[in-house]
Amino acid sequence: MPHYLLSAEATFSAAHTIPGVHMCERMHGHNWRVRATVRVEEDDLDQNGMGVDFRSIDETLRAIVSDFEHRYLNDLEPFKDNPPTAEWIAKLIARQSAHRLADLAPQARVEAVEVWETPQYRVLYRV
Repeated sequence: MPHYLLSAEATFSAAHTIPGVHMCERMHGHNWRVRATVRVEEDDLDQNGMGVDFRSIDETLRAIVSDFEHRYLNDLEPFKDNPPTAEWIAKLIARQSAHRLADLAPQARVEAVEVWETPQYRVLYRV
C-alpha cells in the first residue's frame, strides 16, 4: 500500500561504558545523533494532505533524548539490565516514540530509529 515516511532528528551528549568491550569499558562520551522515522498510509493523510506535523515527531524525539542529555547512561533505569549500546538506545527510543505518538498522531506508526555514536558509526532499528 502506498505510504509516506517522515523523519525528524535530535542530538544529545552523554557518556557510557560497555562492559567487556575493549576500550569501551572505560567511561567515554559521544555526541549522539538520533533519527526517528514514522510511516503514514496514503489514505491517512489529513484534509491538507499531511501525514503528521513534523513538529509532533520532533517534539516527541526531543522529549525522549532530553532524559539522556549530559548523563552517564549506565546510571539510568532503562539500562540497569542492558548496557547502553547504540542498539539498546535505538530500541528504547522506538518504544517510547510509539507510546508518545499514539496520542499525538495515531495515524503515524514508528517505522525505524537510527542512532549515531559518531559520524561514521550508526545503528538502524526497524520496528
